[in-house]
Amino acid sequence: MTRPVLWIIGGIVGLGLIVLLAASIASEEAIDPSIAFGVVEIDGDPLPVLGDQGDAAIGLQAPSTVGADWNGVESKIEQDGRPKIVIFLAHWCQFCQAEVPVVQDWIDAGNLPDSVDMYSVTVLSDHLRPEWPPQDWLEDEGWTVPTIMDDELNSVAIAYGLRGTPFYAVLDGDNVNLQRIDGEIGIAGLNALVDIALNSTS
Repeated sequence: MTRPVLWIIGGIVGLGLIVLLAASIASEEAIDPSIAFGVVEIDGDPLPVLGDQGDAAIGLQAPSTVGADWNGVESKIEQDGRPKIVIFLAHWCQFCQAEVPVVQDWIDAGNLPDSVDMYSVTVLSDHLRPEWPPQDWLEDEGWTVPTIMDDELNSVAIAYGLRGTPFYAVLDGDNVNLQRIDGEIGIAGLNALVDIALNSTS
């Protein structure tokens, strides 16, 4: 093979590598890490981080929180006279990925009483980790729970004393913390949290 032919082939290969590199860079630039974060308003003192020896924040008032989901639909976790369960989810957390369809099936089966509200908060979002962005993951799961997207500072997670994910907080109608727990809890755990919420109104 003559030298000019080798130069041509080398030039074509080099050009191809440049095109692939440019496409890779363009795809990375197309990722907007901010799409998974919201703007939140928090009013009140943060709860202490959940400890290993139980929840020392039982009886303390959780901060009121206002935020929106990826469609701009606003939710308020506040003193509204209604008990509520708040679940905090990280898109990359394998335990959250396992828990979300269980929670959704439990809701679809009619197990969440009309007198108890449920909210979710997407936290600790990271575009370098699996199931990014969290809204696509939740929509794929058919998630119907009103959701707040935490901000880049993890303000809501900090305000509620998040230790791990999934993380649950049960609040009474005055936003007083009745119980926090982290990890997968399944159907039995969800029913137990509902009982705690309902007992706060009796």
